[in-house]
Order: sequence, then structure tokens, then C-alpha cells
Amino acid sequence: MIVAGEPSGDIHGGRLCRELKKLAPELELFGMGGARMAAAGVDLVQPIGETGVVGFWEVYKDIGRYRKIFHNLVRIMEERKPRAVILIDYPGFNLRFARQARRRGIRVIYYISPQLWAWGKRRIKKVRRFVDLMVVIFGFEKEFYRRHGVDAVWVGHPLAGTIDRSLDRESARKVLGTTGNPVIGLLPGSRKSEIEKIHPVLLDAAGKIKADFPRAEFLLPVAAAELRTAAESCLTSSPVPVRMEDGSGQEIIAAADLLLAASGTVTLEAALFATPLLIVYKLSFLSWLFARLMIRIPHIGLVNIVAGREVVPEFIQHRARPERIARAAGEILNRPPERKRMIGELKQVAESLGAPGSSRRAAEAIWKTIEDHSDT
Repeated sequence: MIVAGEPSGDIHGGRLCRELKKLAPELELFGMGGARMAAAGVDLVQPIGETGVVGFWEVYKDIGRYRKIFHNLVRIMEERKPRAVILIDYPGFNLRFARQARRRGIRVIYYISPQLWAWGKRRIKKVRRFVDLMVVIFGFEKEFYRRHGVDAVWVGHPLAGTIDRSLDRESARKVLGTTGNPVIGLLPGSRKSEIEKIHPVLLDAAGKIKADFPRAEFLLPVAAAELRTAAESCLTSSPVPVRMEDGSGQEIIAAADLLLAASGTVTLEAALFATPLLIVYKLSFLSWLFARLMIRIPHIGLVNIVAGREVVPEFIQHRARPERIARAAGEILNRPPERKRMIGELKQVAESLGAPGSSRRAAEAIWKTIEDHSDT
């Protein structure tokens, strides 16, 4: 059984399941996920739909539906009795599901670690009690879990093997047909709730950037068809023309002189392409207040967390003001030494993500754990 609750988990899950099928073609996979996991051979007993919201308040408002999904998955797990449960990220849901699987004597493997190093150690006891193996994608996570008595294996980051290495700035611009100077990518996130909160801020910042750079061109990738409506709704009040491109995230990242991006995995994609960026993030007020009380690290952008310092400026919550963002954008676009510094540090982050083949190594570690305990 495999459980992913949001679009990024579906992407990682799809790659993982394809590799598992190569190792064990007879393997039956079922669980919660999206189109990519279904295409990889997973029997979706629960599509992810709108489960991929972000923020404590946003989840709390719809807690009844989450409970219904949770109990339905537990019931299916009892009926189908899998040899193992693989959980992908999505910790608020999946750590509770790990408890239910362990109570039923089912092995639990966690892929894409909960960010316990950010939220403090409150949940580490749950991981130690209910998770048999953590399969982690950042090098520092392995030592973190080992230090707390959790078996962990580092496989590298999946992105390292999914970047189109043939894409450079010129070829990407040719693919996109862009002639702007500068070219700026707007990347508000892959969840509807992120688009609704972050995209308007990026558009207002784009308007101020356009005043200083009249030839600037703004591109917006739309990763999934269901997100297009939310993106289009924001664009109706945009102060500048923005061109939407379906599924062209990597092309836009490679083509851009600068990215205005949410704080997630896309910041690591920017590092792999060595494209300068600014990180912008907003939550509902209650979710932000709760996060401020809980987060134990100084940065929220993944690229800064991996670097262990602020490589890229962060504009979070009340600091996510269009005028501040536009001013920082101008400094990167107008100051070659600052631009060169950021590019160099992004390349260092990219090198720390590991070699291509992460999904294959994850599948091998997971299958070995399942086989080693097939008689227990």
C-alpha cells in the first residue's frame, strides 16, 4: 500500500512505483495518489483530489472530510492486508496512518521525510515507534534520524535525475518563443491554496518590476489542468501581461533571468538550473501564527535549508510586500556581482543533492526491507 496526499507526493510516488515494478513485476500496488501513480500501476482507491492544501487552519476547516478519507483507507488496509505500507511526505496524515499500520502488524516505510528538523523533535517519538525505515532525500536527514534512533538511508534527491540537462537559457527561450529582457518566471506553487495566497503578491510585484524594466516578460507555468482556473482568476486583475504555459516549468526556470517562487521543491529546481530567484510565501494569518510558534529553523526555503544559510532572500508573510520584492529583483538584475554570487551558491546546493537515480535507489532500499522481513 502506498499513500501520497498532494501533487508533489504523486510525482515522487509515480517514479518510485515504476522502479518498484522493475524490481518486482508481480508486485501489486494500491493506495492514495494521483494521475502519475495511477500511470505507474497503482490501483487508486482514493484519488488525492483536494487533499493537497497547505496550512493548519486550511486543514482544520475541512477536518471532517480528512477523517472520512483516513478511516476509509484504514478499512481498505485491513481488507487487503498489504506486506508493507509506503508513506510519502504528508506528515499530518501519514504519521497517524503509520500508527494504524503498525497496530495491524504491517511494516511501515516512509519516503520523503517529514521535516522534523524544522518543526522540532515533538514528532520524532512517533517516527521511532511506528516507522521501520526512513528513506531520506537530503544528506543531513540521515544523520538527524540516526542520532534519534531511527533507521534511515539517504538516496539523494529525485530532482537530480529529472532535470533536462540539454536545456540551457538559449534553447529554453527558443522552445518558449520568448523575446523579453529580462524574462521572469512566476512560480506560486502547485496547490490551489498557494496560488490563491501567493500569486496575487507575485503579480503586484511584477507590476512594479515592469515599471523599472519595461521590456520584462512574465511567464507562469501551470503544472495541472485543475490549477488553471485558479491561476486565470488571479490574472484577471494582473497589472502586467502574463503568459501561461501548460507543463513548461523546467523550460521557464531554464529560460528566466529571475524567478519569483514559492518556498518548495521549485527552489531546488532553480538551483539545478543555476537560475537566480527570490522566495515568496504566504499563509492564512492563523496558519502563519501557528507555524511561527512551531518552526525551529531560521529559513523556510528548501534551497536555504540545504545550504544551511540564506543563499536566496525570503519574503515571508508580512514581509511579502510587492515593493520589497521588486526592489530585491532590481538588485539581482542590475548588479552582476550579486547575481554571480547567487549563481555560484546555487550550484553548490545542486551538487549536494546527489547523483541521478534517486528513485531507483529508493525502490531498492524499500524492496530490500520488504524482502528481508517477508517471513516476519
